[in-house]
Amino acid sequence: MVTSILHPTVYRPIRSAFSRWIAKKWSPLPAVIGTFLVSGLMHELIFYHIGRQKPKWDVTCFFLLHGFCLAIEMAIKREIKGTWGLPRVVAAPIVVGFVVVTAMWLFHARRDS
Repeated sequence: MVTSILHPTVYRPIRSAFSRWIAKKWSPLPAVIGTFLVSGLMHELIFYHIGRQKPKWDVTCFFLLHGFCLAIEMAIKREIKGTWGLPRVVAAPIVVGFVVVTAMWLFHARRDS
């Protein structure tokens, strides 16, 4: 559901706008980062309405960090043109570990206060 909302409303317009200034090959990168930014902001808004807590921006930072990392991964894959990649059995635990470690790091501040 989230993808079906964010893709046409955030990703495509940003990709289209950036394709005027940078090569079409690279225009998805700022679109991915922008989409993750909007997702982070929406999560902050949801947490505010559910918990009535002032935003601490840790959720937005989490999504931005993952957006930047995904953009870097996409750029690397474009440059090597899919000639090399980690097996899924190796890549999946690395991704899950990265998400867990960054979540614990960024959300630790939310628990403390």
